[in-house]
Amino acid sequence: MTFAATFEGVRVVDLTRNFAGPYCTMTLGDLGADVIKIESPGVGDDTRAWVPPAWNGISTSYLSANRNKRAIAIDLDTDEGATIVRELVQRADVLVESFRPGSLDKRGLGATALRTANPRLVHCSISAFGAVGPMRDSPGYDPVLQAYSGIMDMTGEPDRPPVRLGIGAIDLGTAAWATIAIMAALANREVTGQGALVETSLFEIATWWLSYHLTGYLATAHAPTRQGTTTSMIAPYELYPTADDVGVMVAAANDNLFHSFMTATGLTDLVTDPRFTSNTLRVKYRDELRGLIAPRMRERKAVEWETALRAYAVPCSRVRGVDELADDEQLEALGLLEPCPHPLIDDLRLVGVPVSVDGTRGRSRLAPPAPGEHTDAVLTELGRSAEQIAALRSRSVVA
Repeated sequence: MTFAATFEGVRVVDLTRNFAGPYCTMTLGDLGADVIKIESPGVGDDTRAWVPPAWNGISTSYLSANRNKRAIAIDLDTDEGATIVRELVQRADVLVESFRPGSLDKRGLGATALRTANPRLVHCSISAFGAVGPMRDSPGYDPVLQAYSGIMDMTGEPDRPPVRLGIGAIDLGTAAWATIAIMAALANREVTGQGALVETSLFEIATWWLSYHLTGYLATAHAPTRQGTTTSMIAPYELYPTADDVGVMVAAANDNLFHSFMTATGLTDLVTDPRFTSNTLRVKYRDELRGLIAPRMRERKAVEWETALRAYAVPCSRVRGVDELADDEQLEALGLLEPCPHPLIDDLRLVGVPVSVDGTRGRSRLAPPAPGEHTDAVLTELGRSAEQIAALRSRSVVA
């Protein structure tokens, strides 16, 4: 069995939207699972409307998180719609949902009811703040949790307002941990025969991202502060402006790398300067050290420093744009940007599974589906006739 077929034969019902849940279910689909994405008729996943950017009129946010899925549109607020979902879950191995805690219970689709009907079901619930506690019912998105958790407070320049991360780190981290937990629950089911209730939240993942910062606060009672590109524990470890104002990020995280950095820049006298002979001292005298290095870095262009520093194996990179990443030789060598067949986008390429096993990754079998693209096929699998499907559609139960 190949890595891309790990979950072949596993059926996943996807009741999620936005990023965290869809990235989780897409990963399961990339590894062979049959993922059935359920959306509301006429509305669909919120990310379908997150434009710009768009590719041939389709939101790139939606495209990025929804390959390898079949789509069915069902009105969950109707009894008939809820019944169809229950039938799908009855035949499923995994359900992933991102409704507010308790919301699905009102529709008869809560974890207790569904797991009673299907004891082998792995039910994964993704929420903003978790299943219990005073914030249980509060809504939240990635940047809201960045603000709530303290991530935003420590991001940015010291003399400027807080800024959000430019990526959905909490969403994608939640997707990864949900996927790991689902895989563990499926493996455990092979032993016990029983499914499981998996619960995670954006809040829990935000806290996990902050683990060493939170431990530092518990130890010292000093909260981390905005430091731009530096870090409190290592020096030199920051972005240095260059002659062309591009800048080079340098991470001299130990004594050997500091020596190499100073050799490459011709500042070897700083190696034996008593203020800089250890990382602890370099952190203490960070401002003085920066004041001595920065003028030298201003003398040359970023690409020139990048070449010079790499010759001494100093971890560094000039600041690059996503446009440069798209054409990067290393990206091409790894095969991480994969073609995905799509009826409306001839040259669609999407970022694949970021790990390989025995030289293989996941596989793009299905294009991100149009709204309700597979409604008829999925309902037919449930035993509905063409006439019954037409009747459901006429009553707006499905689309």
